[in-house]
Order: sequence, then structure tokens, then C-alpha cells
Amino acid sequence: MNPPVTVLMAVYNGSRYLKTAMDSILNQTFRDFRFLIVDDASTDDTRSLIRSYQDRRITLLCLERNIGQTAALNAGLKHVETPWIARMDADDFSAPTRLEEQWRALGADPSLGCIGTFGWWFREDPHRAEGVIPRPLEDQAIKRQMLRGTPMIHGTLMVSREALTAIGGYNERYRYSQDRDLFNRLLTRFRGANIPKPLLGIRHHEGQGSFCVQAAEESVEIFSAMIQNPRYTPKEKRILRESLASSYLFRGSCFRAAGKRDQWWRDLGRAWRLSPAATVRTLSGSVIPLQLRESLKAVLSGNGVKS
Repeated sequence: MNPPVTVLMAVYNGSRYLKTAMDSILNQTFRDFRFLIVDDASTDDTRSLIRSYQDRRITLLCLERNIGQTAALNAGLKHVETPWIARMDADDFSAPTRLEEQWRALGADPSLGCIGTFGWWFREDPHRAEGVIPRPLEDQAIKRQMLRGTPMIHGTLMVSREALTAIGGYNERYRYSQDRDLFNRLLTRFRGANIPKPLLGIRHHEGQGSFCVQAAEESVEIFSAMIQNPRYTPKEKRILRESLASSYLFRGSCFRAAGKRDQWWRDLGRAWRLSPAATVRTLSGSVIPLQLRESLKAVLSGNGVKS
């Protein structure tokens, strides 16, 4: 009898953390799954590490050229035959009962098209959590959260293959914000839920954030498109404008860190025109150094920002 779930992982030069991630999947209490790993033309010893495992549940798909995680996931989707797909990233860690608890929750509510979980942050040791990552629990709360950001943790996702196929899989236009785009399309057509328990550890390590500007630009594009969608109410569009303003501020902070002050000021102006309230709230946070906040508020309030 075929397993009901395929765990899908895409990896590129990930051998440093890959063993921890793979072991966390292979040691799940729920054992009836296939483990499809797409190697995105790695140049390190990723492939030899994967091949060193003798577990029959593992299938290795080797790509001949590097195409990026989004496209690699789509390549993997073409080889999935099971009715459900569970995501896993090559530098994260799944708690031993993750798949079991997700599978049980799906069985208890057959109307669900996908399910996620809470998560936690860690650095070297996945058993030393540095903070919990909550997400809204019920379908309607998850849909409301889409107006502000990602309502589910991508790495925790267990999703119906039929649902994922129906929305066309991943949009390869987005290399770094593919999860936000995916949830926008998936959750408008299918019901989702999150298990209120941290079942995935997300690793913080050097190299993350290297594509700050590109990720921010994708976020700006996604929220801009959402604002143009007529299905949102005026109240929802106000929230979307706040989210777009925050995306501009995030991109601006990336420019500022790179010494591109003119671009930073332009994004600050865009954010202010979209939502002064959201801009001020962000100025009170950590995006801008403390010594600049009050002067920036004064400049913004005096309409001193140019586009």
C-alpha cells in the first residue's frame, strides 16, 4: 500500500545542516511516508551525504543546473504521487511527533486542505529554543492574517496534493517570498488550520538575510497586487496599505544598511503616503536606530520626504 504523505525538501549546498534536518524526519513517530529530496545542483557533498543513508523511504532527485528553491520545489512536485505533501527545509528541525500530530488533525477535520503548526527559533542546537513562533489557529483568523503577512510557517506545511496542483504549485516569479504568494492563492480556495504547538525548529545562521532587498521587493509586489484585487473590502485594503508601507520600510532599511540613503528616503516617503500610522509605529520599533526616530518623525510630519 502506498504511503499517504511525501515529505518534500529542496536543498542547495546544504550539507552543513542537512544531516540534522534529515534525521529529524527519518526519526518521526509517524513513519508511513516518502522522503523526496531535490538537490538543486549542489557543488558541495550534499549528494554523497544523502546517498549515505540506506533508508528506502528516501528518493533523491538531482537537478543538472541550479534553478533556485522555488523552481526546485516545483520540479519535486512533478514526482509526488501521494495525496498529501509535507514541507521541510534542509536547515530546520522537525519535532519527533510533527507528522503524527498533523496527520491526526487532518483526519479529525476532512474539510482542511492544509495544516501547519507553531515553530521555534534556534541556532546550533535545535533542543535549545530561543523563542516560539505562533500563528493564528482557525481558518478565518488565518485568512485575516494574510492581509498582514504569512499566516502559516511554510516549513510546517502539510498540504493536499490536489489543492496544490489546483492552484498551479509555486509561482517561480518569487524566489524568496514564494510562501507568501503560495498562501495567498491556496487559502482563498481551501481551508487551513494551525496546530498550537511548536513542532518545527527554524535555524538562524550566517547567510540568512543575504537577499534582503530582493525579498523585500517581492513582498512589495505581492501586497501591491493584493490592494488591486476587488475582492477585498475597504477595511481590508486599509490593512493591506499598512502592510505595503511596512514592506517599503523593510526594503528601505535594507537600502540604508547598504549605504543607499536616497533609496532609503524614497521608500520612507512611499510608506508615509500609504499609511502614516503604520510608518510611525515602525519608527518606534527596531528598523530605525533610536537617535534617528524623533528627527525622522518631524521630517515626515512636515512632509519633508520626497518620492
